[in-house]
Amino acid sequence: MTNRLCYVCEGGDCTEKGSGEIFERLRELIRRFDPQEQRIKIRRYPCFGACEVGINVTLFPDKIFYSTVTEADLPEIAAHIEGKGPPVQRLCGKAQPDVEQIIWDMLDSPY
Repeated sequence: MTNRLCYVCEGGDCTEKGSGEIFERLRELIRRFDPQEQRIKIRRYPCFGACEVGINVTLFPDKIFYSTVTEADLPEIAAHIEGKGPPVQRLCGKAQPDVEQIIWDMLDSPY
């Protein structure tokens, strides 16, 4: 099974908005169906550069960039990650496209 990555931004603005709590809660939800992180790994990311629309969460290689994430959104995000729901479209398309592309290019990089 392909291993996927979920990153939660921990840049200054996102941290001030509560990204640490978002990370912990989302990790808890994901571990319910993937306790050993065999299907998806959840990690903190230093900063995505989309501070004005934080809290930001990305899924890779899916190339889904969620913004303005709140704790209330996490069950839907977790359901999508688990394969039991569609992407949460209301949280997509808020970051500038070039910001998203920079993130995908960095994550695609072999370095």
